[in-house]
Amino acid sequence: MMRSLHVVSRTLSVLLLLSLLLSCGTPRRLQSARLAEAVWIFSQTHPDGFTLDIRTLTVPTEGICVAYGATQNSHGRQALDAVVSHATAHDGFVGGWFNLADSLFYFDSVRLFPEDSLEAAVNFGKANFQKSIFNLSTREEILLNPGRPGKRLVVF
Repeated sequence: MMRSLHVVSRTLSVLLLLSLLLSCGTPRRLQSARLAEAVWIFSQTHPDGFTLDIRTLTVPTEGICVAYGATQNSHGRQALDAVVSHATAHDGFVGGWFNLADSLFYFDSVRLFPEDSLEAAVNFGKANFQKSIFNLSTREEILLNPGRPGKRLVVF
């Protein structure tokens, strides 16, 4: 119970900070930089991974996330501006996770498919050279390359 209160409190604090960062009426470029900074701050409290709707600063809880190939291998704060710019011009979602192997935070502009559109999500993932896609509601990584071990669901 105490842990869930801490998580809720932390999430509310991050959302309040994000709102403050984005509330200034500034030119579009500065607004985009502020949005990237807000996503960076959000990522620091969600190192295990997240998907964020940057239009509303909300976390979707269902759908199938598929990264765009154009933003693949974008890591660190320095790459986030380009990822946010791509997401703003496309579907409005940014995904991220901390990679323990190289100690870098990775970010992608992502497209969110309805969960009943697995075939379309898989096709989009393959077209964008992705190794896997992710179902938000089941928290399952869906492997697009069957040769990679350790994943729970494989799609050919």
